[in-house]
Amino acid sequence: MADASPETIQRLIDNSEKGLSQIEMTLPYVLDTRHAVEDAIQKQEGSNETLELQLIVLDSLLAENEVIYDLSASLNALLKASDDYTKRFYMQSLNLCFWESCQLFVGASEEDKYGILSRMEQLTRQTNQAGCQFLIRHIMDDIRAFRLDYANRELRHITRHYDDPIKMYEKLSELNDVDYFARGASQLMAIRMEVSVVSSYLLNLLAPFKPFKKEEKQNVVKKNCNLKGIINEAIFKAFKEKNLKEELQKVLAQGNSSLDGCYRLHHTYRKAVVFLDEKGYDIPDVFEKIEAIVLLRMEVLYLKYDVACSIWGYLNASSEKERSQNLRMIHITKQAALTHIYGYNDKNREKSLWAKIKAIEEASREVLKTEDVEKTLRGLVANLEGDNESSRMFAHYRFNQVFYIPARLDAFGRMWHYKELRDSVRLLNACKVLEGFTMDLLYRIDRKQKLATKRKYDEWMGMIDDLATTIGNEEKAIESIESLRKMVEAAYGNKKGRCF
Repeated sequence: MADASPETIQRLIDNSEKGLSQIEMTLPYVLDTRHAVEDAIQKQEGSNETLELQLIVLDSLLAENEVIYDLSASLNALLKASDDYTKRFYMQSLNLCFWESCQLFVGASEEDKYGILSRMEQLTRQTNQAGCQFLIRHIMDDIRAFRLDYANRELRHITRHYDDPIKMYEKLSELNDVDYFARGASQLMAIRMEVSVVSSYLLNLLAPFKPFKKEEKQNVVKKNCNLKGIINEAIFKAFKEKNLKEELQKVLAQGNSSLDGCYRLHHTYRKAVVFLDEKGYDIPDVFEKIEAIVLLRMEVLYLKYDVACSIWGYLNASSEKERSQNLRMIHITKQAALTHIYGYNDKNREKSLWAKIKAIEEASREVLKTEDVEKTLRGLVANLEGDNESSRMFAHYRFNQVFYIPARLDAFGRMWHYKELRDSVRLLNACKVLEGFTMDLLYRIDRKQKLATKRKYDEWMGMIDDLATTIGNEEKAIESIESLRKMVEAAYGNKKGRCF
């Protein structure tokens, strides 16, 4: 995977960290002003198009700051990453930001009129701000062009839903160009400046009251003792002192090779299935078993390594908000992956990978020791259904008509990092249990195949020995017997029954 020079990378990291710091100062000011406008709207009788436009303008300022913060944090982590798995994780994070920001500003399609700029354009028309309409439409065209060049819908859905680990592997394997994502981030930052200019102009034009000044907001923050912030900072320092970052890097360095092995095994069996199907042969039951186990194993590995990436990003972050931004990814990962591994309700569970493992157990009448593992899984999904909205809020800037950024910022403000990290460590420990379980299942199948193959081998060799005593010692007979022995040896003896 090609990278820029160390000097260029360091310059980009320094610039992104500077940008993060500036946005952290701006966001509270914009959010407080937005709350003031919302209160003013609620006190109005009937509609007030000027106030509604001002609210949309503030939403736009809030959105472009949060999007660029998200973008800069992911780019920062991507540039600091040393292994390919972590780099690909942050490339897909950038793609998520690319796609969701386009949805946020211009909508998912021409029919979606709830994009921020779509609504802003409509309200400027209603309030006779004709000059702004042209600029807004121009920015919307720029965002749509950006979406075509950089926002990959398929990558976004596959990597955020975790519903097809094989496609996820294939799609992520294509991500090798760090510069491509850096260029995309740079272009979106340029578009952000266009949005900021129009929004700031309209805000100054429309402002009917005196909002908080930045200095006033900073003084309020300084006067209040931020106990949560102090504790979160102490937790960060404690985790950093344990050299956890170095340990995570060692784990993440194995990410691609672990998944490569699973993919190759799955690919081998799929090729075998196609071959047998073409020849009209029955597909052995063992193929279906191995496929189910390999898919479960891949899903668990993605869960494990993506959570590890998020913790690694947390340890590399330079502020409380940036750390929260990384920890939010764990909510998205956990919700999506565990839904397909086990399911958070009966309906989901029927379609889960775990249901396939249980079906193997019932069909083979084997005791696979699933009770302890299932107990672990139940513990992991206990509150998953209730976390649906949080996961949606952390994955989307806007979902249908719901603008999630104010709620997301509020969630970051209330996030206790100790709890998030404690839950993440428990999740990684559970992944270790599930990894061991899948390896045990594969070992059992392998051992069973070896025993079955050995029985076949002994059976054939016994019959050949009986035949040899019957047909005598003629030269042609001996040659035939030796030929048969070689055929059986080739078919069963050398392979030792190995199935993976």
